[in-house]
Amino acid sequence: MSERKIESVDDGRWKAVLRCMMLSRAIEERLVRLYHQGRIFGGVYTGIGQEAIGAATSLAAGPSDLFAPCIRNMTVHLGRGETSLNVFRQYLGRASGPTRGRDGNVHYGCTANGVYAMISHLGAMLSVVTGAVMARRRQGRDAVGVAYIGDGATSTGDFHEAVNFAAVFDVPVIFLIENNKFAYSTPNAEQFRCKQLVDRAQGYGIEGLCADGNDAVELFLLAQDLMSDIRQKPRPILLECDTMRMRGHGEHDDFSYVPRELLEKYAARDPIAQARSRLAEAGLVAKAAADDIELQVRSEVDQAYQQALEEPVPDPADLMEGVYADR
Repeated sequence: MSERKIESVDDGRWKAVLRCMMLSRAIEERLVRLYHQGRIFGGVYTGIGQEAIGAATSLAAGPSDLFAPCIRNMTVHLGRGETSLNVFRQYLGRASGPTRGRDGNVHYGCTANGVYAMISHLGAMLSVVTGAVMARRRQGRDAVGVAYIGDGATSTGDFHEAVNFAAVFDVPVIFLIENNKFAYSTPNAEQFRCKQLVDRAQGYGIEGLCADGNDAVELFLLAQDLMSDIRQKPRPILLECDTMRMRGHGEHDDFSYVPRELLEKYAARDPIAQARSRLAEAGLVAKAAADDIELQVRSEVDQAYQQALEEPVPDPADLMEGVYADR
């Protein structure tokens, strides 16, 4: 937990954090409806209930910093400058989208925003952002990185290789574990024996910290502190965030294996509601101002969806364009 006070950050920053979470929630709620209406042909994997993590960390970063989001990090894309219009273009498979209609969900990024496109092999992106940060620092830029990974993916060899490499070479990367209690349907108790995943940091000789992944305010302050620290004294840090996904692994999953009492516990800790309450109490973002942000966000999502819907799908004649080889 950061020792700094909430008032040490101006209200404009807090409004940006709140807006990022609200926009992500509004987009993903629309995507859920579209999926169940048969309007989206790919999968839909949401971060509903986990918005604070990506919003806080992406908006706490500097312009040269790099990110490797996972499947529940819509807020990372939005926090680094992605538009709601581009998100709908991507999910609706439009030719104008980031992947020109070749992909229909989370496998995209924007290198101009410092966000690398993820692949489905969970854990593989940790090495990518580690290497990218090393490259930028050799170019004389003071970049740090954030690599996001779920609790289940910490069991992969890729996780070990990336964290060990970063530890040996003092690469300034925050390896952020989003512990949402289930790896698809496998609970923590059937996946690892340590009390906390952050306990593994000791084995790599690096620092490990735990944070409330649903508290955007504390997480933003902590992320600013950590990024400033490792920027000046390069080294990796393992950060475990306690959170909960409030829907299934994907929208094809009814998540009936999740105890209702667990969902109720985390519903009471909703990250958006918590942030609104804390910022209002501190006199930084009044309830009326937060309500206005939410109305603006809902209107933006409606307009973005309608525009994307009217744009063309890819021309089959262009299928072979952009491939590595044409024969």
